[in-house]
Amino acid sequence: MAISVRAANWGDREDCVRLLAAQLVEHNLPADPAGIGNGVDLALAPHSPAWLLLAELDNVPVGILLANQIVSVEKCGYTLWVEELYVVPEARRRHVGTAFLDYLMAEGRRRAVRAVELEVVPTQTAAFTMYRRRGFHDVHRQRMTWDLS
Repeated sequence: MAISVRAANWGDREDCVRLLAAQLVEHNLPADPAGIGNGVDLALAPHSPAWLLLAELDNVPVGILLANQIVSVEKCGYTLWVEELYVVPEARRRHVGTAFLDYLMAEGRRRAVRAVELEVVPTQTAAFTMYRRRGFHDVHRQRMTWDLS
């Protein structure tokens, strides 16, 4: 069982759309393939602040991570906001999520990222365990959104 994590490329576009759609469906959210494809295209565009990563288990894509590098005054530099982290059900509890975090830690330090931030749905106890084991801690804030379209 060989796990690898790498930056996605244009040849991975359909796998990225498929994995992101599967995550949205699993969370009972709208999964418009065209809209997801647009997001993947933006992430893959030259000079995008997005990190779009694929995890492969024995060369088969089993996970995806989408994060955006932003400037943070609070963290005094770059912060990486993890927007999506998804592992297909049959590959869970096989250290795929940990491989993503290892990649973020190494690549983030290389790129002078000061912090990694994310949110977790309260029912995802395994995710909480994994993140806390890696040193994440709770931030007591309420996330809000304003849809402009």
